[in-house]
Order: sequence, then C-alpha cells, then structure tokens
Amino acid sequence: MRLYRAGARGAAAAARMRAGRTARRVLFAEAAVVGGLALALFVREIPGIRREVRIWRMINVRSGAKRPH
Repeated sequence: MRLYRAGARGAAAAARMRAGRTARRVLFAEAAVVGGLALALFVREIPGIRREVRIWRMINVRSGAKRPH
C-alpha cells in the first residue's frame, strides 16, 4: 500500500484515489453481472433460435426481394 503525504491536501488526494479505484471495481462488477445475464439469456434461447432457423429453411426463406416470375 502506498504511503501518502500528510496534510489536508494529501489526505483528500488519497481519498479521491481510493474512491476512483472503488468506483472502477463497482463498474467492472456491474459489467460482469450484466454480461453474465446476457450470456445466460442467449444460452437459454439457443433451442428456440435453432427451431426458427429450421422453419426458415423448410419454407425456403431467402434474403433480399424476390424476383417476379
């Protein structure tokens, strides 16, 4: 751990540095939670996505506009 300069300015600067580190940790923790939830939702929806793709293939969905016959 770093030793900070004594005095009012030194203590305030040290408090700001600690607060910045704490805020960064909280931000990373929130990002990890949101990422984990998004991944869980995606994994849960994989069977439905596969089913939809199979249906699209059965009805022969093509990208783009269809040409008139």
